[in-house]
Amino acid sequence: MNSPGDRAKDVLVALDMWRIPVDPFAIAKEEGLELAPGDYGENFDARIEFIPSVKKFVIYYRESGRTLGRIRFSIAHELGHYYIPEHRECILQGKLHNSQSDFRSRDPREQEADDFAASLLMPKELFVQEVHRHYNRVCTLRELCSMADRKFETSITSTARRYCQCDIEACALIMSMGGNVWWAMYSEDMAYRNMKYVKFGAPVPAGSKTDKLWGMISDGCGETIEGSIETTVWFPYPKYHGRLWEEAMPLGNTSLVLTYLTLEDPE
Repeated sequence: MNSPGDRAKDVLVALDMWRIPVDPFAIAKEEGLELAPGDYGENFDARIEFIPSVKKFVIYYRESGRTLGRIRFSIAHELGHYYIPEHRECILQGKLHNSQSDFRSRDPREQEADDFAASLLMPKELFVQEVHRHYNRVCTLRELCSMADRKFETSITSTARRYCQCDIEACALIMSMGGNVWWAMYSEDMAYRNMKYVKFGAPVPAGSKTDKLWGMISDGCGETIEGSIETTVWFPYPKYHGRLWEEAMPLGNTSLVLTYLTLEDPE
């Protein structure tokens, strides 16, 4: 069975779109899918539907109050539902649902579509080439934001996750909501150093920059903060004797904070 990443690469190669930035709108047009942007409410990201009377797939997506990167990811997410056979069959059977993309859902099908979207917009080979072309050292969160905006036209969440997945360096990524951990992921190198477990649902650790940021947010302010911390603030039994550099960023008006951890002094 093809993985979402394999399917995404097959799509790009078949459509002669193996280059960055990838245009999900052009892919939808090439496949004859109708795009229906609109103001569908704050809790709506996107949805794909098959209209039997005209034998056409339609992707509804919200434009207002969202960055272009998040909109593009939502379109790519719906394309995942279109290209993954099991998902497409559900759509044809009229089993509809509103998608929650950009790695905010724990539904396995939504996560699969998110993986497809990340692989479609940031093919691993091209992503790694781009990083090595422009960065000869550790990537900061600010640099990942720049790469998301200028190179891939993607959301910072999806770009940072892709960077972590590619194991370019030892790093970890944590998403928190309301001061509690929502999800976390780790590069292979980070996991090898036994920095690979943050309990989901638990409060972000006291003494972390993320905890400080949530305190600022509760006081009605908050902006990206960073600094050096003891490794044991996040990971109790690390196989690494240095310190971590922690960057914590509020994600617009989403009530989420993205945390990025790297080795302060790579060994």
